[in-house]
Amino acid sequence: MVKTVESLSGTLEKYDTTINVIGGIKDYSAIFKVINSYFDGGDSVNQLIYQRNEFNLRTDKSRQRIEKAIVKAFLNFKNPDHQQFVKGLLAEHIPWADKQMVLFWHFSLNNRLFREISIQVFAKIYHSGRVSINKNDIIAYLKDFIATEETNQISWSESTINTLATKYLNLMTKLRFLKPKRNKIFEEIKPSSQSLVVFLYFAKLFDPDDHDIFKNQFLPLLLIHHQGVVERLKKLAMRGFFNMDFNGVSLNIDLTYPYQEISNVLYR
Repeated sequence: MVKTVESLSGTLEKYDTTINVIGGIKDYSAIFKVINSYFDGGDSVNQLIYQRNEFNLRTDKSRQRIEKAIVKAFLNFKNPDHQQFVKGLLAEHIPWADKQMVLFWHFSLNNRLFREISIQVFAKIYHSGRVSINKNDIIAYLKDFIATEETNQISWSESTINTLATKYLNLMTKLRFLKPKRNKIFEEIKPSSQSLVVFLYFAKLFDPDDHDIFKNQFLPLLLIHHQGVVERLKKLAMRGFFNMDFNGVSLNIDLTYPYQEISNVLYR
């Protein structure tokens, strides 16, 4: 079973279908606008969604669904370090491509179902050499997951499963991990050097106790093969962003900057 943030701390995180709402948003720039307003003390989430209608919704019921999903997915933080970390990484001067990676890892940290589909389906197929992923890949995983789910508390309908698969792929397309075509072909995903360092901080939030990044269950979400990770981290460690020790098996990482400072160090 894939570890979760909560299982590492002893509390089991619940599954939900927030993916369906987030995956249905047409303009993801509105998500960044809401998050930044939250941090900057500008218009409230409620004002942006209801009064300014940033998501271009027609009914209050739709606005309620969006507000609840945005708060759960992106305005929920594990601790003050997590909150200050995300605040710095979504500032205006941060490159758009890096912000998209941040949104992907942030949502993965906060949402168990999104994280597990991304690890168990998306990352595995991406690394397998296949050029595309399709809805049936996700549907098959979800059906198998429901059949073996230990608590038997999930009873999603066929329609809900199909929607989850479709909206997941929509979300990954909006984040530019997939080409915006009918056939969901993988984009070539190349996290920047800054994003690679950012990932290490997200991985530490996921599993704060283990220094070996190769044992961290969050690692597949970097979407880089192990050997590529080692080579790139060696170069970055020399620049003082973190300390590393690689013995051929374990890759131990020690972060050198506080969460609230790392974005300024990386993007100054």
